[in-house]
Amino acid sequence: MYAPVPQPLPPAKPKTPAIVVILVVVAVLAMLVFIPLMIGVVIGIRKVVAEGNAKAKTDPAAEPLRETYKTQNGLLTVHYPSDFAAKNLDDATILVSRNFTDGSDELVTFGAVPDPITDDPHEFGRILLDGIEKNVIEKKGTYQRFGERPAQCLGTHPGIEIQAKFRLGLAGDYVSKSCFFMIGKVGYELRYDVPKSRADAQLPLLERIIDATELAPTPP
Repeated sequence: MYAPVPQPLPPAKPKTPAIVVILVVVAVLAMLVFIPLMIGVVIGIRKVVAEGNAKAKTDPAAEPLRETYKTQNGLLTVHYPSDFAAKNLDDATILVSRNFTDGSDELVTFGAVPDPITDDPHEFGRILLDGIEKNVIEKKGTYQRFGERPAQCLGTHPGIEIQAKFRLGLAGDYVSKSCFFMIGKVGYELRYDVPKSRADAQLPLLERIIDATELAPTPP
């Protein structure tokens, strides 16, 4: 009988170094942590952008002033958001307004009156506000002025600031602030009227509209 021929053994599999195993495990764990982290960052960025866009749409202080309107005498130009409407009350005065769903509205009045009856800002403002007070009282409302003080209208022009409050029938309570000043022989009026219940939210926008006023060179 023949002796069995020994069969060669299969080659041994190379052993994976322990350091390689450790690196693979670390890499897997890192990916498990990194991917959710990046997903969270992306979601967070999108949320911030969305909130910023929503704020731009709802925050009155962020509304762009895309519209432009000029007094008929060409002495004053105003800028306001597209959901406001502007009209000339006369050749020297512009009214910019927006209506709310409850029937109330907010108003910004701009005036550039050449050769007014007086060259005193205090007297100029008194005359204009007397006309407003008369109109409110004729409509069975109440009107009160207070807080008159020297002011820098548009930040640079010395003038008089006057605050007021009035109540007008179903429209309810309003708050108002005016600034009157003179440049040469032109008298200027800048005034807002806004429902008292909306004042805190709307004043930043109304003040931005006023601050954006452009004055043409006054005639000699």
